[in-house]
Amino acid sequence: MTTIISLIIALLFAAIFLFGGQLAYRPGQRGHRRFLSFAAGISVAYTFVHVLPALGKMRDFTTQTPTGFQRFFPEYSAYLWAMAGFVLFLGLEALVTRPRGGAENSAGDHDGRIPWKSWVHIGGFAVYAWLLTYLMVWTGKGALTLCLYAVAMGMHIFTITCKLSSHCHPVYDRRGTYLLALASLAGWACAQTLDIPKPIIVDLVALVSGGVILNTAIAELPKENEGRYGSLLAGAAVYTALLLFLSHLEKGG
Repeated sequence: MTTIISLIIALLFAAIFLFGGQLAYRPGQRGHRRFLSFAAGISVAYTFVHVLPALGKMRDFTTQTPTGFQRFFPEYSAYLWAMAGFVLFLGLEALVTRPRGGAENSAGDHDGRIPWKSWVHIGGFAVYAWLLTYLMVWTGKGALTLCLYAVAMGMHIFTITCKLSSHCHPVYDRRGTYLLALASLAGWACAQTLDIPKPIIVDLVALVSGGVILNTAIAELPKENEGRYGSLLAGAAVYTALLLFLSHLEKGG
């Protein structure tokens, strides 16, 4: 049953990558910016309330269980990988938003005359999309867990598609959407056949967590200062309350 649910979610993520960019924010749109901020708040809540506590437990498991992997500073390994994810996606963002050649080079990036930067940016998110669906299958052990993941990461992916459509247009709109959609489906397919050792899974979860935190911050702090803090706070509060309530029920409270 969980296999079918995870496949449906992977298809949902692929659909968001394909069509979400068509709903990218344009100046003057009413309500759109608030929805993006609300979605960012949900992603933040899911990461800090659900993913990071689980990451701490997984870190304890790997430090207490003998493995064939030699680690330096094992007690910090998961958090170092989370920082690596944060820094990695910050670098990808800087690649497309801070061109070196001044105004002329910036225009070239925007209209596609220098497409390699856009492709590096999109390629990084293709790996990210693959990880999101692969880790969903590995960590999603029940229908409720998968549904919570689908809502949080679906909102997160939507904000990413809007950002990519704005920064990498028209490269993303023409071909990048298909690459990311296929990466989502490939992640699900690989999860059915590819067994990655648990210590590496912990590192990948941490890497994605850092990416979620950074990409959510970017979505909420655009150049035009159009973020809606109230909507972000509402999204974070609503989803935090939901996660805490479900955790209370799960413990039999």
